[in-house]
Amino acid sequence: MSSAPKKGKLIFKGDKEHKKKKRKRSEAKDLDHDGGSDEGWVRADSLDDLVGPLFITHPSEPPICFTVDEDDRLLAYPIPEQSRTEPIIVNQVFVGARLLGTSNTFTFKSSNGKYLSSDKFGVVTADREAISGLEEWRPTVTEAGVALQNTHNKFLMVDEIAGGGVKIRADSDDVGFCETFRIYCQARFQRKARQEKKKSKKNEGFVDEMDNIKKYQSWGGGRVHSSREDKRDLKNARDEGRLAEAMLDRRAKVKSDRYCK
Repeated sequence: MSSAPKKGKLIFKGDKEHKKKKRKRSEAKDLDHDGGSDEGWVRADSLDDLVGPLFITHPSEPPICFTVDEDDRLLAYPIPEQSRTEPIIVNQVFVGARLLGTSNTFTFKSSNGKYLSSDKFGVVTADREAISGLEEWRPTVTEAGVALQNTHNKFLMVDEIAGGGVKIRADSDDVGFCETFRIYCQARFQRKARQEKKKSKKNEGFVDEMDNIKKYQSWGGGRVHSSREDKRDLKNARDEGRLAEAMLDRRAKVKSDRYCK
């Protein structure tokens, strides 16, 4: 007689065993400031959080999550009370990806490697092997959750049917309770996205300056000459909304731009 399967944390391919290590004071400060750890699943509250493994749920009665079976059928699977915020099997995981060249258009791939799609009649499936307009979704993030709009400008929704079941459709014109989903992402992906966004914003002025130096600088081989005071002044100028003016003054000062005068 075989023993019952063991229940434990869902482990994904590529996950590494985390070893305890000492953190520098600055790293620990950043960790405390962001709040929480890299473990587990958290609510997606921005478009950047929709890139990577996702657990798509809806607070219907009973609460359900998107699940695909071995035949690529999309199911509204009732969620056990003890696992409302994270998947218990890999079939409940979709991988979100931002469509190349866009900022608010996404695709969602199932664990079987097939894409979530909807046709003009609102029929939702998870069995498409390639990306077309039918597999594109435009998420809208609110405090209540996430609404997903398809290429036909209709919203993904759950419809409670007779007998207590739930059907997934994509033919709603407005956003309400039935069209608002709760999507969870892995905490480590959310933290990484926020850190990259913070770093990008911090270096925004210097990226603009580098581009301009490559275009107009007539000496120095395209090198950026900046001191700690220069960086502080540019940061203050960006916060005050006069970054372009400050960069022009700086290039005139160091004579790195022959067109700035």
